[in-house]
Amino acid sequence: MSAPPQIEIQNATSASRLGLWLLAGGFGLLLAAGLLLWWREGDRLFADGLIAALLACF
Repeated sequence: MSAPPQIEIQNATSASRLGLWLLAGGFGLLLAAGLLLWWREGDRLFADGLIAALLACF
């Protein structure tokens, strides 16, 4: 027997919500890492590291 459609919709909704939470968590961790770098390195981060990383990409 197959499951009723209501249960399938409920499972899809919970999976979608989990994906959104994972995306939000990843964004929050990236933001926290950036703030930690800014706190420790300050202007040197943008003067040296970020510019060198951007040049390496191109």
